[in-house]
Order: sequence, then C-alpha cells, then structure tokens
Amino acid sequence: MPQVSKAPNPLGTAPVGTLLLQYAVPSIIATLISSLYNMVDQMFIGQRIGFLGNAATTVAYPLTFLCGALTILFSNGSSVNFNVCNGRKKTDEALGFAGAGLTLLALQGIIIATLVFLFTPFFVHLFGATDEVFPYALTYMRLIAPGLPFLAITSGGTLLIRSDGSPRYALFCSLAGVALNFVLDYLFLFPLNMGIAGAALATVTGQIVSALLVAGYMVRFKTGKLVRHHFTVTGSKIAQIASIGAAGSLNQAAMFVMNLVLNSSLSRYGALSPYGGSEALAAAGVVTKVNFLFYSTIIGCSIGGQPIMGFNFGAGNYDRVKKTSYLIFRYAFFIGAVETACFWLFPHQILSLFGGGAGGYEEFALRYMHEFMLLVVLAGVLPVSMNTMVSIKQPRKGIIISLSKQLVLITLLLILPRFMGINGVLCSGPIADFLVAVAAFIVIRGAFRTLGEEQ
Repeated sequence: MPQVSKAPNPLGTAPVGTLLLQYAVPSIIATLISSLYNMVDQMFIGQRIGFLGNAATTVAYPLTFLCGALTILFSNGSSVNFNVCNGRKKTDEALGFAGAGLTLLALQGIIIATLVFLFTPFFVHLFGATDEVFPYALTYMRLIAPGLPFLAITSGGTLLIRSDGSPRYALFCSLAGVALNFVLDYLFLFPLNMGIAGAALATVTGQIVSALLVAGYMVRFKTGKLVRHHFTVTGSKIAQIASIGAAGSLNQAAMFVMNLVLNSSLSRYGALSPYGGSEALAAAGVVTKVNFLFYSTIIGCSIGGQPIMGFNFGAGNYDRVKKTSYLIFRYAFFIGAVETACFWLFPHQILSLFGGGAGGYEEFALRYMHEFMLLVVLAGVLPVSMNTMVSIKQPRKGIIISLSKQLVLITLLLILPRFMGINGVLCSGPIADFLVAVAAFIVIRGAFRTLGEEQ
C-alpha cells in the first residue's frame, strides 16, 4: 500500500510575515479589548466629573492587577492542561481541568470582591488616594467590587473557549461587554447624571453580560459535556494548574506592587510640588491608560508570534525563529515611535478626550508624557523578549525579563523621589525603560547566538 504523504505544516513553510499577520491580529484585538474597558470609563468620567474622577479610577487601577494575578494563575494553568489532555485523547481529564479552572476563577473573584467591599476604605488608602479623591474612589471601588468574579470568569472562560475551538465566540463575549459598557457609561453619566457611581455600574453590567455569555457557551462545550464532577477542585489539580500559570501570575503581582508604589509616590510627592497630589494622580492615570492602548497591541503581537516561534524552534528552523522575533521587535519599535509622536505632537488633543483639570493637572500631564514616557519607544522590548524566551524553551529567563521592569521601577521610585521629589518620580520611567531594554537585548542576543551555534 503506498504511503500517504503528509502536507507540511504552514508554520514551518509559509512566509513568516504572512503567518505573523494571521496569528497576531486576533491577539492584538483581544488585548485591545481589555485596555478599552479602562479607557472608556476614564474618558466619560473625565468629561463628566473632571480630574478628581480620573484620579479615582487611577486609585482603583491596582485592583485590576490584584485580581489579574490570580486570574492568570488559574486561567493559563487550566487552559494549558486542558490542551495537553485533549492532545492525549484524555477528554474527561481535559474537561476536569476546564471545570476546576472555572471554579477557582469564580472563588478567587468572590473572595477578593468580598474583601474589597467589606474593607473598601482600607484599600482606598492603601492604593494612594488623597483626601480630595477619597470619596470618589470609595464609591467607585465599592461598586466595582461585585463585578470582579464576573471579570475573572470572562477572562479565564474566553481562554478556554478559544482552546475549545471557538475563538470568534470568545472575541464576541469580550466585545459585547465593552460595547455595553460604552453605551451605559454615556447613559448613566450624561442623561441620568449618576456621577462616578454610574460609571462603576456601567462597568459591572458589562462584565456580568460577558460572563453570562461565557457561561452560556459552557453548557454546549465542543470537547464534551461539563457535568458536576468536572467542577470539583483537588489538590493535584491546583498544583498542576498553578505550576503552569505561576509565571504570568508573578508578573501581574509585581505590577500590582509597582502600581501601589507609583500611586503612593504621585500622591505624596505631588502634594509637595506645585502640581498637587490629586492632580498628579489624575494626570498619570490618563497617560497610563493611553500608553496601555498602544502597549497592548505589542503584547498581542508578541503573543501571536509564539506559535510560530515555538513550532520552528521544535523543528530546528532557528532562522525562522529569529526572523519572527525580529519582525515583532520592528513592530514594537514602530508602535513606540507612533506613541511618542502622539505625545509630543498632540498632547492637548489627547488630554481633551478625558476632560479638563484644575491647578497643575494639565501641566503635570504634559511632563508625564514627555519625561516619564520619554523612552516609551523601548518599552516593547520587554514583552517581545519575554515571549521569545518562552517560545524557545527558556522560561526562567522569560520570567526574569518580565519581572525586571517592575523591580527596577519600584526600586527607583523608592529612592529617587527622596532626593528629587516629584522630579524623581518622572525620572524613574525612562531610566527603568533604558536599563531593562539593554538587559533584555543582551539576553536575547546571547540566546540567538546559542541557537546559531546549535544549528
């Protein structure tokens, strides 16, 4: 009997540029959606309430990373184990990881939501609120707390839905929540004049709808029917899930700490400057949300390139690994250059999208764009380097790279402002970007040199 020839996998033969476009665009859209959640709130709040409302959302921002650390731990870990078991034709075991992951996501969201709701004043102070911002942040954080379990289920559930072979539905779940949030933000803040409470309720409503769409998919899971015993959590499952999701979770935890330190520094040293603590918090929050809109596309592109690099590394096609990584680096530098140009050419137009501000709000926002974000063109080196190292089976170096930015920035924020005041806060950003970019380049260059020698 003649042997049937197997068609070559396009990951190893198709043009790298075409492949990257095919794999990166869905990832970029997915990461953009998450950043839009925060952007929409910030824009409507700024237009209706002003800079104190923007400062309140900045104070609440670390909550995203606190919840995100555990969400990534359980969602990444459960989806990877789900995929592995599916590949081994162990369907019931795969469904067990999917069910356990959803259970853990819901439980951690409920626990964090309960703690934040019961001890909201403590968290508001911990996250760096000034006396002016405190009542706004208190209302906003207390109302968004009940939405955290739904946010966790949506984030983790859409990852499982993609693993189950329905990426379009996963995208729809996320988009539906963002679109509803957008409509309700306008309705609650303008015609109904509900203030910052309206913005919080709009966000939570969008999260609930997205989570319900995810839950609706789970009753018709393609891999198999999820039944009660699949949602049972055991110590063995937790260990296997946590071992996979720990790297991403650790990075989110570091970002949580970094945001706490940054908010505290802005509040404390801003109050000692001509700008004001509340003004500094609000301005930095606006610029950070705009920055993350650009940065999220770089993260999406680097995630999209992982399957290409991983396949070709396994196949020994190291030149294609390098070419893919270099293309993503070029994209990252291009996006960084576009962002820098926007900050220098259109700063007032960008700020006008988020309303006005009293005192030194706009003046500090301009300085934050031009000084703290001075070397934002290098910021993309971090996610690209991290995902490249993970793709070529060097996850420890990837973890070190991913944590380096947060650790360096935290150190600088704890030291420089003691001697330079608010100027020390502004200097910390470009110094951290430069040091981390240089270190990442050295690691990547060494790794690629080793690949070249092996080939």
